[in-house]
Amino acid sequence: MAAAAGEASSKLLRFLYFVGAGVICTKAINTYRDYEHKKESSDAVAAAESALAAAAAAEPAPATAAAKP
Repeated sequence: MAAAAGEASSKLLRFLYFVGAGVICTKAINTYRDYEHKKESSDAVAAAESALAAAAAAEPAPATAAAKP
């Protein structure tokens, strides 16, 4: 009877290790996805800010308007 109890506890322990590894891997994957999402968001914000700055810059006068006396 003692061998059966030891085998059951061993199986339970292996199962808990498996579940723990799954939790750790899931947490790592979600952390990496958040990191990539934040990186893409900051890249998009930087692109939008540079586009806004370029649009806000003063445009030169057309050549035809400058040539008229």
